[in-house]
This record gives sequence, structure tokens and C-alpha cells, in this order.
Amino acid sequence: MAFKKRFLISDESVNTYGFAVRTAGIRLDNAMKNCPAFYEHDTDEVPLGHWENFTVEGIRLYADLVIEGANDIERTYIRKIQNGDMKGASIGADPITWNGDPQQLLQGQTLPWLEECDLFEVSLTALPGNKNALALKKDGAVIKLNSTNAPLFIKPLKKEEDMKQIALKLGLPENATEQQIIDAVASIQLSQQSTTATQQKIIEQLSNELEGDQKVFFVKLSKTSLPDALEFLTLSQKKLELVAEPIAPATTTVTGKVVKDVPVSTLLNKSALIKKEEGEDNEGKNTFDYLQKFDKAELSRISKEEPARYTQLTADYGKGIRYTGKGK
Repeated sequence: MAFKKRFLISDESVNTYGFAVRTAGIRLDNAMKNCPAFYEHDTDEVPLGHWENFTVEGIRLYADLVIEGANDIERTYIRKIQNGDMKGASIGADPITWNGDPQQLLQGQTLPWLEECDLFEVSLTALPGNKNALALKKDGAVIKLNSTNAPLFIKPLKKEEDMKQIALKLGLPENATEQQIIDAVASIQLSQQSTTATQQKIIEQLSNELEGDQKVFFVKLSKTSLPDALEFLTLSQKKLELVAEPIAPATTTVTGKVVKDVPVSTLLNKSALIKKEEGEDNEGKNTFDYLQKFDKAELSRISKEEPARYTQLTADYGKGIRYTGKGK
């Protein structure tokens, strides 16, 4: 009576050569008609037996090994299987489609998926779970894979092409090593960190040109848009180049001359004092609240021509300062 034993002959684990076989893509039509059993894919020898009853369970492919046991060699293999010396099986396949999509790679996978293949034989192996002794066909010839020929025989991953593009973007030759690419990226990161630190120092220095709410506004704006913050600072500095004298008492008439580098807070205080002398601020008419209700044209002008003053008005409005008079 012939010996029969069920084996796991393939699954989707990554083999010792770095690729994996898609179980659903293994074509079994020819194997169901004739699938010889060899040892370690030695197809030049007489088959030890054959395989039948192929069954797919999820990502696993099973089959029954049948050995007649008609001679000493066959009986030796039967005995080795029965006592546990030989537990594994490995497929021989004719590749049809490879899939090198990096998004589908498994942990530890360095070569593409064998997406479709035609099963032509299955061999016994002393190592379990298709971790070794794989065989593939190329140009009609059976090639037993080993650690040196597998990467040459199987198409490289698309990831290698991506690395070439990355190298070129970094100004490196397309054959740059992984370490050279890593070093280039690290250099860019270091440069960016240095630029960020320098930029932060400049912002801190520039913010010292402002005071109070203007300083707070400048710092906040610089975090979202540095060009806008610098434009705001430039406009503020232009407003400092006004005809003015040190603030006189309320009863003194202000005459002027060109004074530069006047703190924005002084300028704002002086502007408020002048308007108070003119009676414009007796009831809070020089407020954002009043202007948005009764003089939107002036408010619009201030926002365009006097950004520092506009910022102060909005800041005061946020603090609860309101027009207390009745009507205009």
C-alpha cells in the first residue's frame, strides 16, 4: 500500500531569498494532472513519488505526498518522514507576474511578490515552511535559487528606482549608496534647523523694535507668515519717521521736527494726546468701536495707511474699550 502524507507546500511568508509567493496566484491546472515529487528540486533524478489533492486554505496551499515504497530509496524517505527527520516541502514554479509595489511589501521583504506562477513540481526538504530550496523556471530551464543568484534572477524592487530619484533630487549620482543618501538628508535637516534658529533670533531682535500690543502682534504674525510680519514692521518703522517732539504737557502746543527711532508706544501715546487736545477723544471717539459704527471710511483708511494704529485700536477693542457717547 502506498504511503500518503499531507504537507503545507506554500504560504505567503517571506522566504530566505527575500520574496514571497501569492497563494491565490499559483496556477494548479498542470500540477493537478501531473506533479512529481523530488528531493531538493533535483529534477534530474527519478521522482520519489507524486503530489495530489491540492487544497487552498486562506493563504496556505496544501497537498498530499504519495510514495509507492517499491524500493529501498523510497522506503528510506518514507521512514525519514515518519520519524520527523523530513518535515518540509517547497514548490518549483514558473514565474508569470512579479509585483514590486512598495506598499504591499511584508516585514523583511527585499524582493518583489511572485504574483502569478505555474506550479510544475514540489520537492521534499529537511527545512520546513518553504524557507529554503526554492526553484523557479527561467527561459524553460529550472534554476535552484541560492543566496547569490536570487537577487540576479528576480526583478529588483521599484524601491530601488525611487532611491535613484531621491539621490538625483539631493544632487547625488543615481548610484549613490544608502549611507550617502542618509548623510545628505541629515545635512539638509541640520541646515534647516540652523536656519530656523537664526530666523528665530532675528525675529526676537526685530520684535525689540516694538512695544506692547504691536510686539505681541508682530511675534504672532511671524509664526504664521514671516514676510507679512516683516512688512508690518517696515510699515511701523515708516510711521516712526514723523514730525514730532518729545511729548509736551497737555497745555503745550506741539511743534515738530523729523525724529527717527521713536518707540511705537511713544508715537501712539503722542497721537492720543494730540487728539485729546483737539477734543476728539472726550467720549471715546478715537476708538475702534466708534469708527466701525460711525466712520467706516476712516477706519478703512487707518487699516491701510496706519497699520500700527489700527492694530492698537483692535487691541484696545479686545480689552473692552468702547465709545461711551450718544451718536456722532
